[in-house]
Amino acid sequence: MNRTFLAALILGALFAATTARSQAPQTPDAKPAADAKQEPAAPAAPRPGDQPDPKIIEDLMGCLATGLTQDWKRAWFVIRETRRDKTGKDRQYEGNFFYATDVSDRKGKRLKICGPEKILEGVGKLNEYLPGDQQRWTGATFSFYRDGRFEVAYDFTPPKPAAKSAAKKKQEAAK
Repeated sequence: MNRTFLAALILGALFAATTARSQAPQTPDAKPAADAKQEPAAPAAPRPGDQPDPKIIEDLMGCLATGLTQDWKRAWFVIRETRRDKTGKDRQYEGNFFYATDVSDRKGKRLKICGPEKILEGVGKLNEYLPGDQQRWTGATFSFYRDGRFEVAYDFTPPKPAAKSAAKKKQEAAK
């Protein structure tokens, strides 16, 4: 997947959210109709190619922020697929969370967050905005910078098959 395209897509969503918060001014004479019932519109289901809901990004950063120090410059998490069933529908992941006080620090320090399940849930929601062929990533790195920048890089390398156990190797050798 083109990482630049995805980063631009997500940054565009963030900028769109800030401009969408302002509403058109109403005239002072305008009064709401008392008898008109307005049902809140149900949010449309996300579709591949749509701009992601900025609330998802805000929630991800909010979860990371719980463990950040005052002097943080970069926070990131790495999600890796750990298991996939034969159909490819049931997948499991693990996440590692870091922060650094220097942007060039690639190792960082471990970060305590609000809960890995919230991060995985948010990443899953973002996945719905990716085209179908790009939803099958095996790893992802999400980086947040103090200046407001956000980057994401997906990895599509197939996971390595699990090493055969010693017992299975002996069984196969005996055949």
